[in-house]
Parts: sequence; structure tokens; C-alpha cells
Amino acid sequence: MSNERVNKEREDEKTDKETEHSVSEYVSGVDWAWCMIAACFLCSMVNDIITYFFGISVKSDVDASVSHIPQVGGVFAVTMMLIGPIAAVFVNRCGNQTTCIVGSVIATVAMFVSNCSTSFTSILATYGLLVGFGLGFVCLPAVVAAGEYFRLRISFATGICVSVCGAGIYLVAPLLSSLLGPFGWQGSNRVMALLCLDCAFIGIVMLPSRRKKQEETENRDNEEEGQEKYHLKLVCNVPFILLILANFVNAMATYISYSYLPSIASQSSLSSADASFFIYVVGVSNTVGRIISGWLSDFKCTNAQGMTTMTAATACVLTYLLPSGQPYWCMLLLTTVFGFIISSGPTLCIPLIMDLIGIHQLNTVFGILIFVRGVAALLGPSAVGIILVHWTPNLSLSFYMASFLFGVSTFI
Repeated sequence: MSNERVNKEREDEKTDKETEHSVSEYVSGVDWAWCMIAACFLCSMVNDIITYFFGISVKSDVDASVSHIPQVGGVFAVTMMLIGPIAAVFVNRCGNQTTCIVGSVIATVAMFVSNCSTSFTSILATYGLLVGFGLGFVCLPAVVAAGEYFRLRISFATGICVSVCGAGIYLVAPLLSSLLGPFGWQGSNRVMALLCLDCAFIGIVMLPSRRKKQEETENRDNEEEGQEKYHLKLVCNVPFILLILANFVNAMATYISYSYLPSIASQSSLSSADASFFIYVVGVSNTVGRIISGWLSDFKCTNAQGMTTMTAATACVLTYLLPSGQPYWCMLLLTTVFGFIISSGPTLCIPLIMDLIGIHQLNTVFGILIFVRGVAALLGPSAVGIILVHWTPNLSLSFYMASFLFGVSTFI
């Protein structure tokens, strides 16, 4: 059995080298795999910019009657995650290229229509739901597409694709200063819609790899039967179930920590500016950590599962210590390390799926994981908020709960 596995790994390495280093069958003289990475990076960056842009810009240019407008940003973010399984089905049937283009067009049209919104309900429907739906279709291909081209360096490639988490922080401020003044929110929203439309052109780059096209040709005749068999095996797959549970618990802990980090800093007698700065620090260290963790995971002496377990255990300790970090420098150090440590989650997710379940179910499993994380984002901070209101106002409890959840994900 071990000899068969070694032979299979050797065959996979040979195929990977041919795929990664050969000239693309579509464009002569271009390493299309890295062009794909660039396309995924740009699509993720546009997603990030639009997410931050709405939450900041609308507050400065909306009538007071629309007092619940911040809720739209929350609905938008959650919709983008909850739509994951539907986007995965679309990717399986139509491919990354078509899915990215369709999602970009839907989001662009919805953003233009949102300019005509005159009530909270209409903005919620157009921007919160439809734009979130469209960008959900862009988000999934922007991550899983790398798995079709990379095996030997999949972690590093994924790290580059998802390393744009800080792009919103870096780019939205100058964009707002240059757009909101002369154009206002609606004019700026049109510019953002055109930026979103760029994803349709970027998506053209997401051509299927040669290996993917061969698999599609071989499975075309028995596709429906094969899909049913794969889905049945997936439901009964123990590693899949454990992966879902671990991601759910880990995501709850992460969102709880993000949500209450500024509050715990303020409770520690720090200014509101210093408290907000910690979120920026987490974003920067998280961006750097995604690339580094992907690079480290590709070494033969490491693996995605081991690194994921180790980082979850470290996050468990850090979140337990955060409430006690009274001096400014101490809390700054803890938040920097915390952002760096939890960065491995998004980066190692794709290689972890490929190792535990296989590349054939990559799109489906990742779509389900996005959905699970969306549910965790809804339940985690809300549940802690209810406990803090009805039981105790001590914000330290939120981080102790996050620490416990990180510990549970470690054991799972």
C-alpha cells in the first residue's frame, strides 16, 4: 500500500512539473499558471476594496433616515460567504472562468441599480444581497483556481491569492479622498461598479488547466453518476466532517476575536485611536503571514494539517493572554503575533482539502467551508454579545471563549 502511494506521489509530481513549467496550450510563451495567480490576486483585491469601500463611504453621504445603513455591509459580507455552495456548483458545471465573469456582471449591475435606491430596504436588496451574491461568485474561483495549476507549490500560490486581506485598509482611504469629494457616494459607487466589472475581464484569464480538461473529457459520459457517487462519499467522509467542524469552531473564535479586539483595548484604558490601530496591525501581520505560512507549508518537512493544528493551539494561548496585556507595547505585540498566527487558516485551507479529501472535490468542499464560515460569522459574535448583555459585561470573557474554541479546533 505504501509503495502504491509513493508511486502515485511520483506520478503527481511529474504531472505537476509538466503543468507548472510547460508552455500554456492557450498562449504561447507564457507561464499561464502564474498568470492565473495574478488574476486571482486582482479579483480578491477588488472584492476587498469594495467590501471596505461601502462600509466607510455610505456613512458620509446617506440621509439620516437610512439609520440602519451599516447593517447593509454586514449582510453583504455574510451573503458573499453563504453563497459558497451555490458558487461551487456553478464552478463544477461551468468552470472558474464563466463563474467569475457571471458574478462580476451581476455585482456590477446591482451596484449601478443601488444608486437609484431611496430606502433602506432597496439598498439592502441591491447592495447587501445582489452585490454580495455576485461577488460570492467571484470570490470562490479567485481561491480555488490555483488548485488546477499547482500541486508542488499550492500553499505558496494560495498564500499569494489570499494575501490581499489588507488591500482594503491600504487602498480605500486614498480612494475615498479622491472620489467622495467631487463625486459623492453615488458617483463613487459607479466608479466602484466599473472596478467590479474589471473582474469579468480578469476572469477571462482563468482558463482550465490541461489536467482539468483531460479529466473533464474522461468523465463527460458518466458525469451525473460520478457526481452522485462523489457527493455520497463526501457525506460519509470522516475527514470531511472533522474539517467542517474544525473550520466552524475556528472561524467562530476568529470572528469573536476580531469583533471584540477594539473593545478590550478600550477597556484597558487605551484611546479609541490606539484601539482601532490594533485592527490595522492584525490586518498587516495577517497579510504577511499568509504568504510566509504558504511558503513554509510547501517544504517537505512540513504539512498543511500539522501547521494548521499548531497555529490553532498557539492562537488558543494568545487569545487567553490578550485580556491581560495591559501595557500598550504588550498588547501590540500580542495582536501582531495573533494576526500572523491565524493567517495560516485561509492559506492552508486549499492544500488541506487536497490532502484530506482530494482535488476532485476541491470546489465543492471549499464552497461548503465558505458557507460554514459565514454561519460562524453570524453566530459567534452574536452569541458572545448576548452573554455579555445578560450575564456579565466583562469583555475578557469573549477572549476566554475564543481561546476555548481555538482549543477545540486544535483537538478536532
